[in-house]
Amino acid sequence: MKPFPAPYPTLLGDDPALQTALDTAVSEALTQFPGLTRPFRAAISFVAVDQTPDGLAFRHAGLRYGDSYFTASLAKIGALYAAYELRRSVNAVAREVTTSQQLFTRLRNEFDPVIDASVPAIAQTPGLTRVQRLPKYEQIFATAPAGGALACSFQPGFQDNLNKMIIKGRNEFASAVIQALGYSWINGALKAGGFFFPPAATGIWLAGTFTGSLPAVDIPSVNDAMVAQASTCFDMANLYAHIMRRTLVDFGSSNFMYALLGTSAFAGDDPSFLDFAQRRLPARDFALLASKIGHGSLKSGIPVNSEAAVVESSADPTRQFVVVFQDSLDDDNSLSALGYIVDRTIKLSHLAPTGQPMPAAPSDVVQALAAMGVDFSVPETDLRGWLANPDFTPYPAIAQALLGWGRRLKAPVFLDVIVWNYEHTPGVTSPRAVADVQPAILQAAVLEGSNERHGTQAHAIEQLFTP
Repeated sequence: MKPFPAPYPTLLGDDPALQTALDTAVSEALTQFPGLTRPFRAAISFVAVDQTPDGLAFRHAGLRYGDSYFTASLAKIGALYAAYELRRSVNAVAREVTTSQQLFTRLRNEFDPVIDASVPAIAQTPGLTRVQRLPKYEQIFATAPAGGALACSFQPGFQDNLNKMIIKGRNEFASAVIQALGYSWINGALKAGGFFFPPAATGIWLAGTFTGSLPAVDIPSVNDAMVAQASTCFDMANLYAHIMRRTLVDFGSSNFMYALLGTSAFAGDDPSFLDFAQRRLPARDFALLASKIGHGSLKSGIPVNSEAAVVESSADPTRQFVVVFQDSLDDDNSLSALGYIVDRTIKLSHLAPTGQPMPAAPSDVVQALAAMGVDFSVPETDLRGWLANPDFTPYPAIAQALLGWGRRLKAPVFLDVIVWNYEHTPGVTSPRAVADVQPAILQAAVLEGSNERHGTQAHAIEQLFTP
């Protein structure tokens, strides 16, 4: 019997409209919050959660979401998942035996060799014994008779440590859980489940106890060299998506994991960085549903924050989002900017809430642009021809980027003037896709076009929008 799961599918699908919304929100934040690092420092995965007849669907946008970062306590999510994955595998064996001794003997004989070989980097680490690398089954599981066989649940002490690891965030509880599960099981399960990828050493990785009680096993990170706790935003967001869809391990396990994350958001010792009330940050139009944070200092001494959260729009609670960020600075300006980015992305994404593409036919694009206050000073037949030619003109990309703002201008601006201003910005490449449009350059092009047309001196894009 195999101890590890089959890989979980990737539930996240790229969404250009959501990406435009996020890029625009980040660009605005760089203007709204002077002093932010440029380019924007934090890595982000932003996921819109949609209700469909086939269950939840997940649309993704992000910044540097495929890079592995030192993520501090956010990596404890990896141990939470691994614990429930091990319980499922152990119960599959328990249904075939009648005594605890038979069960634990089979687990050591059948599971341990496979687990110990699953992550060679851990098995080859000096000072880390085989016993330390592997699960301590008797510490983790209690057995009970069930229909002529056995059923396993977590020992009360282990369950308590698991709960407190997430809710309280205390390192001594995490250390107890990690030592009981063993590095090889935790990271072998993450690897088998499709949340860690050894060739590139990217994904969710947890091979340190947070207390120094065992030697750490490090992998490269982009922000702190070699680290024992790391993750990409994308893989953490995909794991959260499976929890929300109740497909991580099984329905009951996913349900309990989500409940723990919900309790962590409201009763945890250290509040979410997106909880503007507890953090005394500017109020936002979204509410927190679930969260796990990470906080620690890089080797340079710089403190950084990470978080994986589920939020909902205050205006429409049916609209939920998974937000994962890493490597944010810890000052109020950086945290306020993150809250702004989440808030604005939610509002901008309302333009295409179900993932449907924005207007593509030139006549529809012209009509949609007119509704937001963008008109034209050239013959309409010429404009439609340019909008129909994405391979040789920048008009389709820039038009879609403008529509992605989801805002209406107080006074109209010519599209052809916006494109001219954008194209004649020094060092800019003519865009052929929405992803190629640079939000800050586009905003500057619109500002210049508006000021020239109306004789105004607006200096920020927000001044041009209706409330």
